[in-house]
Amino acid sequence: MIADVSASECHLSLSRPQIDYGPLRVDTQPGPHGVSIGRRTVHLSVVCPEAAVIALRFRGAPADAQGFSFGHHGRFDLSLRQALLDGQAVELVSMHNRTERDGQLRPGGVLVPLRAGQPIAGRVFSAQVQVDTYLAGTHPAVRDKTLLEGGGRFEMVPDGWAIRRALR
Repeated sequence: MIADVSASECHLSLSRPQIDYGPLRVDTQPGPHGVSIGRRTVHLSVVCPEAAVIALRFRGAPADAQGFSFGHHGRFDLSLRQALLDGQAVELVSMHNRTERDGQLRPGGVLVPLRAGQPIAGRVFSAQVQVDTYLAGTHPAVRDKTLLEGGGRFEMVPDGWAIRRALR
């Protein structure tokens, strides 16, 4: 039997809550998202006292519909990879668009674990969070130290049962 567990009863943690890119020197040509300043990976885990549908979102300032703001002229994209629920591989899909199965956390989006096409509940969830950060190709030149920041927080969406019903 699966209990009705609230998000506040679960513990969400990151292996590194902050990513420091250090001093940047941008000498490369921009790609489709701008000039890449690198990819970083952190480990995310959620532990609940009882089995629950573990649906996740990221709250941060949107850069556009696909990614989040990084400074005034940049963005970062988040993707969850190698997702496991109770030690078993799961697919992550967007709650709002089930055709989005790339594991990307978009502004306003929620990812839900599926197995065999159905939302599933569990106690322990883990995934690698891939953070790809870009500066706009038209970013202004700076002569002195300039602090670029982007931020937000991961959240477990409350009432996983409502999500489970919405996906069926």
